[in-house]
Amino acid sequence: MKVFRRAIALAVLAAPLVARAPGPVRLLSCVVSNAGLLEAEVENTSDSAQACSLRCDYRIEEAMTSRRFEVSIPARFSGVAGQFDTSRGQPGRYSGLIGMCRAIPPA
Repeated sequence: MKVFRRAIALAVLAAPLVARAPGPVRLLSCVVSNAGLLEAEVENTSDSAQACSLRCDYRIEEAMTSRRFEVSIPARFSGVAGQFDTSRGQPGRYSGLIGMCRAIPPA
């Protein structure tokens, strides 16, 4: 049983961490492409557009860094909400988090 718990703990630690917000907007992943483009993939399950502050971490050479995005996310949306050219970012999936989100009133 002890070995099983350690295996679960290691699996959790090894997986890329993405903060899950309690609200309708979730940060699904932060991805750096082979071309060095950092993208924030999000999902909004609410019926209203949301204005959110996101942070994505990524690696440049041996150092970790992060990029903040202020984005508007449409209602019932799933996809890329922010992009940034890292130029030298190491491709892969990285952790991130959602800061404050607020509903955008309909126009």
